This record gives sequence, structure tokens and C-alpha cells, in this order.
Amino acid sequence: MSTTALVSRPRLTGFAAALALPALVVALTGCAGTMPPAGEAPSEPSASAPMEEPREQGPNEVITIGLKFMPPTITVPVGTTVTWRNGETIGHTVTSGAWGDVNESTGLRGSQSADGLFDHALAPMGQEGDTFSFTFDEAGEYPYFCQPHLTMNAMVIVEG
Repeated sequence: MSTTALVSRPRLTGFAAALALPALVVALTGCAGTMPPAGEAPSEPSASAPMEEPREQGPNEVITIGLKFMPPTITVPVGTTVTWRNGETIGHTVTSGAWGDVNESTGLRGSQSADGLFDHALAPMGQEGDTFSFTFDEAGEYPYFCQPHLTMNAMVIVEG
């Protein structure tokens, strides 16, 4: 009569189990995409899938980057159209109005009050709607902010 030895395997539970499945999926699918057969060079990117080149910042243009408006203050003459462009893969707003009580150590604003002059949702970078333009016809200071991101506070100064 033969005997079969039972081998006890440790079971993954809790946190270890939660990490094991994603690690297995990454290991089986690979992070770097497909590799060419041995001895062949990698192919060039396909012409049907062009890489988007970063654009230069234009005159009178504000870009969102690093959860900030850049430049944070722009000065233009009366009659100038300012364009905001989303440089990030998340949405933002360009909302006119007062902001204040900015914490010096965190950069977070403590107050905001939209004034209704403009309030535009910028789509993520590269998607339709990732820009917004507004023409400033009167001299003055025009504060604005991004509603959901409390570090995004800026100003347009329009000179007569």
C-alpha cells in the first residue's frame, strides 16, 4: 500500500493576498510592452499613433501645470485676449473671483468667492475643451482660481 505525503502550503491572507494578484498580473503581462524576437531591433513608433509634442507657451497664455497657473500673474493691455491651456491630465476650472487667506506653508487658499465674470471647466490636456479664452476690455485686477484645487490662485492685471 502506498502512502501519499500531504504538503502544507502557506495561505495568503489579508494584505499579502491583495498584493499578490496585481503582482502576478504585472509579471505575466509585462510592464514594457512586447519585446521583439531575439536578435531583432525594436520597431519605431507607428505613424498612425503620433506622439504629442509639448507646445511652447504663447504670449498672453496661462498654462496649468503642477497644480498651479503659470504664470501666476499676467499683465496685459486693455483689449487683450488671454488664453488658458490645461497642461495636465486632470481637469481644472478657470473661475473669476476673489480668493484669500492663503496658508504660507501649504499654499492652500482659505477662502474663495466667484464673481460670475467667467467660469470655465478645462478638459484634461489633449482633449477637446482643454483651452479657454477671455478678452479683457476694462483696466483692473482680475483674480481667478481653480475651484477644486486650493493651490491654484492667480491674477490677470489689465492696464489702460
